[in-house]
Amino acid sequence: MKRILYLLPIVLMVNNVHAWGPDGHKIVAQIAQDKLSPNALKAVAKILPGQDLASVANWADSIKSNPEWVHTKPWHFVDIADEDNYETSEHAPEGDIIDAITDMVKTLKTSSSTDLEKQNALKFLVHFVGDIHQPLHVGRPDDHGGNSIKVTFMGRSMNLHSLWDSGMISKQGMDYMQYARFLQGQSTFTAPYDLPEISFSKIIEEDMSSRKEIYNFKAINEGPIKLEDSYLKRNLSTMNDRLLKGGERLSNMLNQIFK
Repeated sequence: MKRILYLLPIVLMVNNVHAWGPDGHKIVAQIAQDKLSPNALKAVAKILPGQDLASVANWADSIKSNPEWVHTKPWHFVDIADEDNYETSEHAPEGDIIDAITDMVKTLKTSSSTDLEKQNALKFLVHFVGDIHQPLHVGRPDDHGGNSIKVTFMGRSMNLHSLWDSGMISKQGMDYMQYARFLQGQSTFTAPYDLPEISFSKIIEEDMSSRKEIYNFKAINEGPIKLEDSYLKRNLSTMNDRLLKGGERLSNMLNQIFK
């Protein structure tokens, strides 16, 4: 895959091969599903007969350890140091999330793509757009996107990456459908089927700018870092914003692809 900073129709980086947990990916997908245009709804139904976006949102994680799909692991993320940028940072030779999203969009737009190719591309795209909006998937190389930082969050042991994947979401007490509808109630999304294009650079900038609060804790040399409810309160609006933007931007991508 070639590394390209394409401008994609609205939207659209992570460390490790997991991003949002299962509920997070379903939240993003459900928001997108709710905002699809009539043409996009028809196209999605044809590509995914009997399924919707939320039902396939975690497929890319479920298959990534299979021998035939193990090469896709680097597609879920990109690492960028604080003082670096995408163009000058190192990238996996197998490609990264920017390459993957670009290729999936191309496959969906190409009339000669087979039904199976389009189905896989759509399932990957739904997942990767969620991935790129989880701030620690545009991660710091030195801590592997927060995976090497051990924390306890309200009594539970995990790492910082897992906290953002699912730990904070699980504390909200809503299933993915309820959460998606809750976030849409907070939305300022006013143009249902035609948002302006947003570059990958903009998404990366958004993710990296959230690091100040994500890492707003006192580092210690031994033992896990203790994080309490105050950490959640400081970062909840950022987490919700990333979930909501991921869903809205995914819907607009699909609406543009399937005009």
